Amino acid sequence: MPWNRNDSDPLEARRRQLAEQERLLSEQRRLLTEQLHQSGESPAANVKPAEPPVWRMEEDGPPQRVTDPAPARKRNLARQRRRDMVLFFVFIGLFLIVLVIVLWVAYVHNTAPVNGA
Repeated sequence: MPWNRNDSDPLEARRRQLAEQERLLSEQRRLLTEQLHQSGESPAANVKPAEPPVWRMEEDGPPQRVTDPAPARKRNLARQRRRDMVLFFVFIGLFLIVLVIVLWVAYVHNTAPVNGA
């Protein structure tokens, strides 16, 4: 059976509870620091300052940008495909031209008379 809540907003009650816990922890930290100073021990020189709890940092941050739920447009890639096809055949042609030149140089080099024999 559900029980009646006095709080109209349970999240606000939880926030108040966490804020109270944070206040108590900071008070304990302060008392412990005072006790350390009174007992003669020196605290570490590179002590990091206390950071706020994560739930507080999330609330205090800038509001998140809402993304547009509209679907992305379909792009027409026909022009890009045509350009890629032209480049492909140009490079195949260049490759064949270079291959023919290399084979011709190799043939001429192998069929030339030997000069010292």
